[in-house]
Amino acid sequence: MFDVVDVVPDSDAWLDERRASVGASEVAAVMGLSPYSTALDIYKSKSGIDREFDPLLSFVGHASEPIIAEWVEKFSGVQVTLEPAFMARSIEYPFLHASFDRLSSDPFTTWQFKTAHFYTGHKWDEGIPTDVRVQVQAEMLVAGTQRAAVVVWIGGREFKLFWEQRDNVFIEDHMIPALTKFWVDLQAGIAPQASTVAEISEAWHDSGDEMEAPEELQQRIEQRAFLLATAKEAEEDAKKIQVELGQFMLDHNVEVFTVGGKKLLTYKRQAGRASFDQKRLREERPDVAAEYTTQGAPFMVMRTIKPKETKK
Repeated sequence: MFDVVDVVPDSDAWLDERRASVGASEVAAVMGLSPYSTALDIYKSKSGIDREFDPLLSFVGHASEPIIAEWVEKFSGVQVTLEPAFMARSIEYPFLHASFDRLSSDPFTTWQFKTAHFYTGHKWDEGIPTDVRVQVQAEMLVAGTQRAAVVVWIGGREFKLFWEQRDNVFIEDHMIPALTKFWVDLQAGIAPQASTVAEISEAWHDSGDEMEAPEELQQRIEQRAFLLATAKEAEEDAKKIQVELGQFMLDHNVEVFTVGGKKLLTYKRQAGRASFDQKRLREERPDVAAEYTTQGAPFMVMRTIKPKETKK
């Protein structure tokens, strides 16, 4: 079902192995289901261009694994002995690999450990987040298992254990086709389409050309303008509610609303931002202004041009 890849985590050999196939933790990005990475990010990584890597996050992740494993064995209520895990490459789909956090026997089961900040722990309230579920489904595909365990350590004090059942429909109808296409395109040097504004900006090249907008894009342009206008109206409505809430708090001389003893809303004065009068400096000390002025990088701006009304 899989071959064991004998490499030391975070070593050069480990990095080379990761470049040679898609990792289970990268599958959600390839499928457009990750809030953190895109298919183009993964494409660049496999091509040797990695995003900035935070070694502290890696350290915290690895350092937390023994603590989570001990919680599982002592406090989770599951009678299980966890064993060290490894990197494995699928034999049937050699473009896919997985790095399990722990393993258990009878039956053979993979374990995935996660940590979450106190302020992001709510993402686990309804179960395993989508991107992690996709990762675990990919791990089950590599391991050939029917069930996997996921444990999250939230805010350094709360643990949650989830069991994820294998979803063959998702794997066969969606995951495998997406991964196969991505890998075939990668070998052919065909990059995924941009999926963020930042990626569009990076790929942009100025042409100055014009063309008649296709009818279907005219509808999308109108839809975008409508959404922007709606967002602006919603912001104005939110300000009206803020006035209503603020007046009530002012009348009752309170700064904090609570529910069940927990903070729900605060309204407090903050120190004003310090500002710098660039115009005055340019007028009074143009030499100093020129010396300390740097030109920012160009950025993309999309504007909808409203037709001018014809005067009668």
